[in-house]
Amino acid sequence: MGYVVLSRKYRPKKLDDLIGQDVLTKSIKSAIEQGKMPHAFLFCGIRGVGKTTIARILARCLNCDNGPTSNPCGVCKSCVAMDQDQHLDVLEFDAASRTGVDDIRSVIDSCQYAPVNGKYKIFIIDEVHMLSKSAFNALLKTLEEPPEHVKFVFATTEKNKVPETILSRCVTFQLNQIPDGIIADRVKYICKSESQKIDVEAANLIASEAQGSARDAISLLEQTIMYCGGEKITKAAIVHVLGSSTESDIRNLLQLALLGKDYDALRFCHHLIESSADPYMVFKGLQNSLYKMIVEKTLDKKHEEFSKNTLLYAWQILLNQSQYFNGLVNAYQVLSCSIVIIAKTSQFSGDSQINTEDYTDSDEDYKLNTKQQDLAQKISEIVGEKIKTPHVKKSEIDILGEIKKSFGAVNISEIDRTLLPKNIDSPDDKDESHDDDRYGSINIANKGYQQQGDEYIASQEEQDQDED
Repeated sequence: MGYVVLSRKYRPKKLDDLIGQDVLTKSIKSAIEQGKMPHAFLFCGIRGVGKTTIARILARCLNCDNGPTSNPCGVCKSCVAMDQDQHLDVLEFDAASRTGVDDIRSVIDSCQYAPVNGKYKIFIIDEVHMLSKSAFNALLKTLEEPPEHVKFVFATTEKNKVPETILSRCVTFQLNQIPDGIIADRVKYICKSESQKIDVEAANLIASEAQGSARDAISLLEQTIMYCGGEKITKAAIVHVLGSSTESDIRNLLQLALLGKDYDALRFCHHLIESSADPYMVFKGLQNSLYKMIVEKTLDKKHEEFSKNTLLYAWQILLNQSQYFNGLVNAYQVLSCSIVIIAKTSQFSGDSQINTEDYTDSDEDYKLNTKQQDLAQKISEIVGEKIKTPHVKKSEIDILGEIKKSFGAVNISEIDRTLLPKNIDSPDDKDESHDDDRYGSINIANKGYQQQGDEYIASQEEQDQDED
C-alpha cells in the first residue's frame, strides 16, 4: 500500500478515539446501549472537526457483526469492509457533486430493499446543504417515515442552508471547535507515533493556527515534516512554512503603527515581506496581536501607553480593511495602507472625549478649545489641507464632514458627531495641486495659515478679556 496522508492514517475509528466532542460521544453511546437510535442524524460544524468521521464510526457501531455496539471490534468482516469503503450497506456520497432530484430518487429506491450483509442500510450524505430544493422535497416523505432497516446520516458546514422541514426530521448535533490544548496533544501524539521530534511551542503554534480544526492542524504538521526533512520541528520552522513572522515582530510592527510612526512601521513591514512573510499572514497576525492587546488592556490593565479608544479604533480599521483580501487588490498594498491609516488616524481617535461643555459660550460666537485646536491641526496634516476656524455666529464647525469629503479612505464613524463641532467652511485659497497628495499625505507648506488661525484665536481671547 502506498503512502497515506496523516489525516487519513490517524482518523479515529471508535467513539473513544474522538477528540473534543464529549457531549456527542456520550449521547451516541447512550442511544446505542439503550437501543433508542434515531433514524436520521445531522452533524454540523466547521471543517475538520469530525463530521464525516463520526458518521462512519456510527455506521461501524450499527453494522459491526457484534453490534449494534458502542465499541465495534474492527476485525470482523463488516468492520474491515467499512474500513476499505467496500461495505454494500453503507452508501456514502457527496451532495456537492450530486445535487439533483435524480440522485435522491436513487437513494429512495434503494431504501425499499433489505440490507445485504449488515443489520442496517446506512446513507451518509456529506455537505447535505448543497442539495437542490427539489431534491430536499423528494427526500421529505422517506426521511419522515423510513423503513426500520434504514438510517440517514447527514453532515454539513452550513446548517442555515438546510430547510427547516429537514431539520425537524433529524436529531441535530452541533460539533464544537476543538480546543487548542487538545489539538496540541494530538499533534504531539502523532509526532511520537511517527518518530518525529517537535518542540512544545511548535505544537502549540500548530494548534493555534488550526483554529479549532483537527484536520487543518494535521495537514500543517505534515507540511512542516516535509519542510524539516527529518529534523526536529521548531516554532521558527512553522513560521517559515506559514509564510508568517514571529509574534515579537508582529507586536513591534503593531506598536510602531499605534505610536504614529508610519515611516518606521512601513519600512519594518517591507523588511518582513522581503523575508518571505506572506502579506495576508502578517495582516492576520496584526489582528490577533491587537485582539490580545485589547483583552489585556481590559482585563489586566496593561498597555497604559495606549488608550482603549485607540486600540478599538485600530481594530475597526483592520476589520474594515480585511474585506479587500479577495484577490482583486494586491495584498501587500492592502497591508501597507492599513498600517499607514492606523498610524495616521489612531492618534486622534482618543480625542473623542471632547464635548460641548468645553465651549466658551457667548452671545457672538464660539471659540475652539485647546483639544479641538490640536485635533483640527492633526486632521489638516492628514487631509493635506488646512481647516479653517472662521468667525461664526451660533453655528459650529463640521470637522468630520470635511474629513469624510477630503479623506474618504478613513472610517471616522467611531468619532461621535455630537461631541465635535458641526460646520466648516471650505478654504478660500484651495489649490487644485493638493488633489494629488490629499489622501494620506502630510502638507507642511501651509504653516502660514495655521499662524493666521492662531492669531484669530488669540484675538478672540483678548476680546473676551476686554468684555470681562
